[in-house]
Amino acid sequence: MSKNIVEFPDRKAIEEEAGAWLIKLDGDEAPSGEDLASLREWLERSPVHREQLSSLAELWGRMNVLTELAVPLGHPKSGPNRSVARGIRHTIPQIRIAVLAAAIAVVGFGVAATLSSRPDPFLSGNGLYSTAVGQQESTTLADQSVVLLNTNSQLKVEFDSEFRNIRLLQGEAHFTVAKDGARPFRVYAGNGRVQAVGTAFSVYLKDDSIDVTVTEGEVTLAAVGRPASNGPSEQQSSIGSDRSSGSIATIDGLFVEALGTIKAGESATLQSAPAANTVSKFDAIETVEAPEMAKRLSWREGVLTFAGDPLVVVVDEISRYTTISIQIDDPLVRAMRIGGRFPIGETDAMFDALETNFGLRVTRLSHDRVLVSAAEE
Repeated sequence: MSKNIVEFPDRKAIEEEAGAWLIKLDGDEAPSGEDLASLREWLERSPVHREQLSSLAELWGRMNVLTELAVPLGHPKSGPNRSVARGIRHTIPQIRIAVLAAAIAVVGFGVAATLSSRPDPFLSGNGLYSTAVGQQESTTLADQSVVLLNTNSQLKVEFDSEFRNIRLLQGEAHFTVAKDGARPFRVYAGNGRVQAVGTAFSVYLKDDSIDVTVTEGEVTLAAVGRPASNGPSEQQSSIGSDRSSGSIATIDGLFVEALGTIKAGESATLQSAPAANTVSKFDAIETVEAPEMAKRLSWREGVLTFAGDPLVVVVDEISRYTTISIQIDDPLVRAMRIGGRFPIGETDAMFDALETNFGLRVTRLSHDRVLVSAAEE
C-alpha cells in the first residue's frame, strides 16, 4: 500500500540560508535584479523561509524598515551599527534591510493576492443542475449536503457567506442537509420557501402546487411573493433577515410570510395563488405513516410504488419518467385500482405487467404514443 510522505522543512538549513542572505544584502553593492528574483524564489518556498529571514533580521536589531523604505538605493552608509547574533558580529545597513523588507513585502503581497484570487471553495458548486426525462442524479454540494434530483428536474445553487440558497426551477429533489447553524439552508420553489439547518426533506414543484415532505428533522415553511393590494405595508428589510413569524417586506417589494414548521413524518402543500401578485397559504399539515412515506419516496431507490391507486394516477406518475404519451379513454379503466412496484424508466416492463396482471391491453398507436384499454373477453 502506497503512503504519502510529507517532508518538513529543515529549519537549521533554512536558518543558515537566511543568514547567508542577510550577509549578501550587507555587501557594498546593492542587490541586482537577479539577486532579488532569487530571494523572492527562496522566500516563496515555504512560510518557514519567510519567518526565519524576518526573525533573524529582527534578532540582528535592524528590522526598523517601515521608515527606511524611502531611502534611495546607493545612499551612503550612515556609520557602523553592529549587533551580535548567534556569535556572529555583522553590520546590516539600513538600505539593505529596506531592500530585504521590500522583497518580503512583494512576496507577501503576491501570496495574499494569490489567495484572494482563488475561488472560495464554498462557492465552487454554485450553478445550474438538471436531469433529463427518466434520469436521476445525486450531487454532493460544497457544504457536503446531498441533493438527489428526480426525473426532468432543474435547480440552481446560490450559496453565499450568509445563506445556502437553492432555487428549484422545475421537478423534484430530495435534500440531505449538512448542519451549519451559521448558514441556513433554504430551498425556494415557486412562491414557497423551505428552510432547514440540518435535516432531510423533499420538494416537488408542480404546475399549481409545491409538495414538501420531511424525512428527518424539521423545516420551516414560508410564502414568498408580492403583497396583494390590501396586504401589509412595505418595510425596508431583507429576505435574509426573516427570523420571525408574520409578513416581512423586502427592499424589492417582495415579502416573506412564515407559515409554520413541519417535522419528520409530515408533509404539506403550498397551493399556488391564482393571481400573480398574491401569496398562497400552505394546506393543513399532514402526518404521513411510514408505509405511505416509503411509497412516496420510493423513487429515490429507482422504483415507483403503488398500492390501490387509480390507474390514471399511476399513469400520470409513470409518464414523468418517459417520453411516451399514455392514453386512457375508458373511464372505467381510468378508475381501476393498481398496485405494485415498477422500475423507473422501464416503461415496457410496466406495460407487460398491466397486460399480464390486470387484464388490460396496451396498443401502440405510434412510436411515442400508446392506448391502454380493457382486454376483450
